[in-house]
Amino acid sequence: MKQLNQREKIAVAIGAAALLVFGLLQFVVFPLVDGRAKLNKRLATRETAVTEMRLLQERFQKINRKSGALVSSLADREPGFSLFSFLEQSAADSEVKELIAYMKPSEATENEQFKQSQVEMKLQAVSLEKLVRFLEQVESPERLVGVDKITIQDNTKEAGTLDVTLLMVSVDQAGVSPPR
Repeated sequence: MKQLNQREKIAVAIGAAALLVFGLLQFVVFPLVDGRAKLNKRLATRETAVTEMRLLQERFQKINRKSGALVSSLADREPGFSLFSFLEQSAADSEVKELIAYMKPSEATENEQFKQSQVEMKLQAVSLEKLVRFLEQVESPERLVGVDKITIQDNTKEAGTLDVTLLMVSVDQAGVSPPR
C-alpha cells in the first residue's frame, strides 16, 4: 500500500468532513426542520378546529337557551290550546267570523321537541279596519302564533273591501296533538 502524502491526507480529511456534514444535514437537520414545519402546520389546523368547535358550542348553547325559552312559553300557554279554535275566537272577537270563506288546518315540520300547526284561512270582502283588528289579535308572540304568509287582493264585488288569504302558524309540543 502506498503512503499518502500530507496534501492527499488533507484532501481525504476534507472529503470525509464534507461527507460527514452532508450526512448530518441530509439525515438529521433536514428531517428535523421538515418535522417541525409539519408540526407547526398540524398545530395551526388544530387551533382552527378548536376555534370552530368553540363557535359551534356557543351556537349550540344559544339554541338550547332559545329552546328552553320556547318550552317555557309553551308551558305558560293555556292548556288545550288549538290554533284553529284560537283563530275562530279571534275572528269572532274582531267581527270577521262571518267573512271567513274557509279554514284548512294542517301540521307542518316536526322535530323531537316541537311541531308547527298551520291553518290556511280566506277572508272575503273584509274592510281594512277589521283586517287590522283581526291581525292585531292573532299575531301573538306570547301564544307562539304568527302570520307566515298573507295575500291581499281587492274584492271585485264590493268596493273598498279586500279578499285576504292567510297562512297562520303556531308552535306546539311534539307528540301532543292539540284538540280541534
